[in-house]
Amino acid sequence: MLQKIRDLWNNPTSMKARRYANVIYDVSWNVLLLTIISVVLIGFLGAGIGVGYFASLVKDMPTPAYKTMTSQINTYTSTSNIYFGSGERIGNYTTDEVRIPIPVEKVSPYVVDALLATEDVEFYEHDGVVPKATLRAILQEATGSEDRTGGSTLTQQLIKNQMLTNEVSFERKAKEILLALRLEKAMDKDEILNAYLNVVSFGRNSMGRNISGIEAAANGVFNTSAEKLTLPQAAFLAGIPKNPFFYTPYYQGGVIKEDVSGAVNRMKTVLNRMYVAGKITQEEYDAAYNYDITQDFMKTQSKPRDKYPYVIDEAELQTRQIVTDYLIKQDGINVNDLEPKELKEIESSYAKRAHNMLRQGGFNIHLTLDKKIHEAMQQPAKNAGNFGPNQYVKENDKTYPEQTSSIMIENKTGKVLGFVGGRYVNGKPDDLNRAFYANRQIASTAKPILVYPNAIEAGLITPATVVVDEKYSYQLTGPGQDEKPVSNEGGNFRGPVTVREALKLSLNVPAVKIYEEHNQKYADTKKLVDMGIPVSEVNRNASSMALGVGEVTPVKLASAYAMLANYGEHVDPYLVERIDYQGETIYEANPKKTRIYSDRTSYLVVDMLRDVFTSGTATYANSLFNVPGDWIGKTGTNNDRKDSYLIGSNPEVTLAVWSGYDTQLATMQNGNGYGQYYQRTQRIWSETMNLAYAANADAFNVNARFKQPSSVTAKDFKDSGSFSEKKKVEEKEKEEEEKKKEEEEKKREAEEAKEEAEEKKQEAAADAAAKKKAEEEARAKAEAEAKKKAEEEAKKKAEEEAQQETEQPAEENADSDGA
Repeated sequence: MLQKIRDLWNNPTSMKARRYANVIYDVSWNVLLLTIISVVLIGFLGAGIGVGYFASLVKDMPTPAYKTMTSQINTYTSTSNIYFGSGERIGNYTTDEVRIPIPVEKVSPYVVDALLATEDVEFYEHDGVVPKATLRAILQEATGSEDRTGGSTLTQQLIKNQMLTNEVSFERKAKEILLALRLEKAMDKDEILNAYLNVVSFGRNSMGRNISGIEAAANGVFNTSAEKLTLPQAAFLAGIPKNPFFYTPYYQGGVIKEDVSGAVNRMKTVLNRMYVAGKITQEEYDAAYNYDITQDFMKTQSKPRDKYPYVIDEAELQTRQIVTDYLIKQDGINVNDLEPKELKEIESSYAKRAHNMLRQGGFNIHLTLDKKIHEAMQQPAKNAGNFGPNQYVKENDKTYPEQTSSIMIENKTGKVLGFVGGRYVNGKPDDLNRAFYANRQIASTAKPILVYPNAIEAGLITPATVVVDEKYSYQLTGPGQDEKPVSNEGGNFRGPVTVREALKLSLNVPAVKIYEEHNQKYADTKKLVDMGIPVSEVNRNASSMALGVGEVTPVKLASAYAMLANYGEHVDPYLVERIDYQGETIYEANPKKTRIYSDRTSYLVVDMLRDVFTSGTATYANSLFNVPGDWIGKTGTNNDRKDSYLIGSNPEVTLAVWSGYDTQLATMQNGNGYGQYYQRTQRIWSETMNLAYAANADAFNVNARFKQPSSVTAKDFKDSGSFSEKKKVEEKEKEEEEKKKEEEEKKREAEEAKEEAEEKKQEAAADAAAKKKAEEEARAKAEAEAKKKAEEEAKKKAEEEAQQETEQPAEENADSDGA
């Protein structure tokens, strides 16, 4: 066809035809030329208008310095993590977004290839913007096209996330383009990619929390690190940023979606783009394409607070206070120069700032807790069988269960190794951490830390000092107050007892007598204050402090007994070991140490407290106790059995256990198959110790023993004190000795009278026997004589008869002769 046209043009059939042809050519060329010129002019005009419009959009935007841009791009929230003292991660500080920064060098190459093939295939070639992609995106936006291919490079996405908003407008897009071009000059490609990998959203994790950054995504979806992601896992995650909350496999509560086909299809799209880009082979593509990625999804995970509620709450509370103090100090504010109102305002403001920093600043919070010990301690609190028959009481329409709390402290350091904030009712805890915040009367547990050690240091008593346990009353605090009788559990009095016996059996009268005779109540209670135990002004001079009317939390009570195990040195207990921020340790615990009692005093109390387990008030606990070693302990019960305690220590650790009700109007009940109230407390203590020892025996150092210091002498174990009842006891003993002698004399006289009566009785019996014998002998003799006489008479008669028989024949013969 073209050849025919060419031939016709070169060889026209007529001049007229050629003339028409020339006219058509000239007109066509001029029209074409005019069209080209018009298009060029319109193009320049459009470009000018576009440039002008672009300039108008960004005219008010200040041009940031490179350093400012770099800082802003690399400033992103980072989750603060909380760790056990034994190194295991507990979880993160409570926040709406989880992010774990990671350098791009530690990210799986599959992730980088997948993201670039999907989001920005020309990343390493462009200067921050791909014009054709941007123009295409603008036209799609302007025409309202449903087919949106996207035009943002990774650099632009990073700018949008870190420096701009998610607003959909040409102005925001224009600023994004300008800033992206500038950012490419401020940072190299790897730095931009590193920031992007730590900023981009990946939807939700298996706890239902928002996750940002590839490491948090790998952890939260596949329970692995970004470094170990497989090809299908990397492709799956790389597909999420396009629409995070559509492609994420989890609902808000961390439950896996019923239908994840959209996300799986997105993964296959990513794999296809990786293959097309030459990043993976056909074999890799096929294997990943057919892989069931759903089998790698993490099952729904409980949030850290669900598993460790008391730990997370207390760690956050204490950490927030520590960071608040740190910020105030950093700003050079001297809190001692502030008025109370101003101080309160300052602390409130800085506390909010500290909270925000902890939620977003990437702190690492290291606690003292031993994971194995802490988890083992929870088990007795979850056993409903460890609580009494009246497990629930009502007060003002509110139900209170029988409760417990416990805490274990490392004696020498003050570290909290584990604690129980409360009982798990129906498997769930409540909001009150009783181990740290329940102030309750400590009852007889006050005696070894207040009464006896102060009296020993004053030379008033020794363990062998004898005190009379008898009816006794003390004066109530305040003018015009009546006396209050002191009673023992069970209502019995034992008379003279040694201090050792009184402490072992937790007798009240001896403790009050000694406390009153020492008569240094204010100074004595100062020792409690020095250990962090608050004492009201009323109680500073109250005799009832000897019986434990003062209130204290379990953590402080445990630290007081750890003081005895430390030979008199108190170490403040603490939970937060260290806080790191941006590679720097901003806080490290340095607990205050205070000498409370001498090593001599402490050891004498320790030696007495050994008896509590072996033959005193904690023998029931001892019968259930399986942990070897040198143990001391003390029980405590206040009036009406509202609170029950057992504290026990060896040279290494101290465990304090409390049982009772949150309402102080309720009384712990006995019986009905649950045992005595104190048995429940002691059972929890023993079970807790047994389980904790089984979990980590090394923490107990059971081979250690309380060693007698050189300051203790043999005299200290004799009754060498100045206690005033010593003479009274001696007189009482003398009186009892005389009474004993009188009783013995009466007994002797009674025995002599009894013997004399017995002798007379025996003599009478002998006389009667002799008389009877004589009578029997006389009777026997008479009978013998009568028998003899009868025999003689019979013999004589027989002889006479025989003689007669002899004489009769002679007579008969005589008669015959005569006839």
